[in-house]
Amino acid sequence: MTRRPRVLLLLAALAAAPDAGAASGSPAWSLRGFVEARAVAREAGATALVPEPGRLGIERSALSLGALAVLEAWPDPFSLHGQVRASHLDSGGEGKARVHVDEFYAEYAMTPERFLHAGRRHVVHGQSLGVNPLDVFLDPLDLDHSKNALRRRSETRGQDLLGFEALWSERLSVSGYWAPSAGALNRGRPQRALLAGALTLPERKSDLTGILFEDERPGAGLSLSRTLGDAALAYADATLRRGRDRQRLRAEPGPGLEALAPGESGGDRWFPRASVGVGYTHPGDSVLHLEYHFDANGYSASEWDEILRRIDENDRARRAGSFGALPAGNLLRLNALLDHYTLRRHYAFLRALRPRLFDRALSAELTLLHNLADRSGSLGLHFEHEAGRGLSIGLSGRCRYGGGRDEFGLRAGRLQGAVSLALHF
Repeated sequence: MTRRPRVLLLLAALAAAPDAGAASGSPAWSLRGFVEARAVAREAGATALVPEPGRLGIERSALSLGALAVLEAWPDPFSLHGQVRASHLDSGGEGKARVHVDEFYAEYAMTPERFLHAGRRHVVHGQSLGVNPLDVFLDPLDLDHSKNALRRRSETRGQDLLGFEALWSERLSVSGYWAPSAGALNRGRPQRALLAGALTLPERKSDLTGILFEDERPGAGLSLSRTLGDAALAYADATLRRGRDRQRLRAEPGPGLEALAPGESGGDRWFPRASVGVGYTHPGDSVLHLEYHFDANGYSASEWDEILRRIDENDRARRAGSFGALPAGNLLRLNALLDHYTLRRHYAFLRALRPRLFDRALSAELTLLHNLADRSGSLGLHFEHEAGRGLSIGLSGRCRYGGGRDEFGLRAGRLQGAVSLALHF
C-alpha cells in the first residue's frame, strides 16, 4: 500500500475515534474534520472554442474518496494550526492519490496585542462573495464550485509566509506578511508582500480596511462595510493594480491563416477593479446577497468582437478541413489565453442561502454569476442534509447558459452535477 492511501485510512479511523482533547477539562489541542466520498458528472459537449473537450482533459465523470483534518493546539504562548486534505481520484479508469497541505503555521503572542506567525496560511481581506477584488493572491479557478460557500475558499492552498499582527487599540489593527519567491517555499509563485490596516468605527456602524501589496501586479486596495439597521449590510471592495493579466492577441504569418500568440498586456497602466454589494439576513436566518462587479482588466466590447472573429475564422477552417492542424491548434492556444474565471468587465452576482429548508436539517444555496454584456452566466444550486451522528449528504448542480458566441456559452462543460456523502469527526 502506498503512503497516500494510508493517510486516507488514518483519517477515516479518526472519524470513529473520540475527541482526544476531551480527556481534560481544558484541552490544549483539538482535531476535527471529515471523510467524504464524492461523485461528479459533467456534460463535456463541444463548442466553437473547444471543439475537442477530450484534448483538454475534461472527464465526463469522476469518483473520489477524500478526507480533511484540522488540527489546532495552544502551547502558551504559541498556537499551532494545520489543515490537510488527502484524496484518491478515480477518473477515466486511472487512480490518482494526492495530499494537500492547505495550512500549517505557528503563531507567537509576544504580548496580548502583538503576534508573529510563520508557515502556510490563508489570508483574506474584503467582503465580496462573487468576485472579491481584495483577495489579491487567489486564482478563482482554484475554487471548487461543487462545494458550498463555507468550503470553497478554505479548501485551497495558503501562502507560505512570515507575518505579524498588532492591535493598537480597540479600533485599529495593523497586519502584514512577506511570502518568499519561487524556488524557496512558494514553488511557482512570485515573491509577495502585503500590509493591511483595519479601522472599526462603532459609532458609524462601519469597518474600513486598506491594503498595499507587492507581486507581479502590485497595487492597493480598500474595503468598506456599513451595517444598515439590524439585518442589512452594505459593502464595497476595490483595488487598483499595475499591469493586466488578460492577453491581447497578435497575429503571426501562417500558410493562408494567421496563427495566434499572446500580445502585449497592460504594461505600466493601472487597472481598477471593484465590487459593490448588499447583504440581508431574514429573521428566519435566510441570507441574500446581491453584488455588482466591475473589472477594467477584462476585455472590452471591441476586444471581444476581435476574439469572436478569430474563433469563427478558425472554427470554419477546422470544419472545412483547411490548413491542416493549424485551426485546431489556434483554438487550443486561444482557449489557454482565455483561461480566466471572468473575461469581460461587468457582472452581477446573486447568492441566496436557506439554512433550514422546509423546517428540516436541509440547507439550500443558490448562486448566480451573470455577464451583463452578453447575458450569459453560471447558475449553481447546492443542497446539504445533516442526517445525524456526523453524517451529511450533499447534492449540487451547475449550469452555464448563453449563446454559442457568449462568454459562458463558449466554455466546455455546460452542465455539472455532484453528490457527496461525508462523515464528520
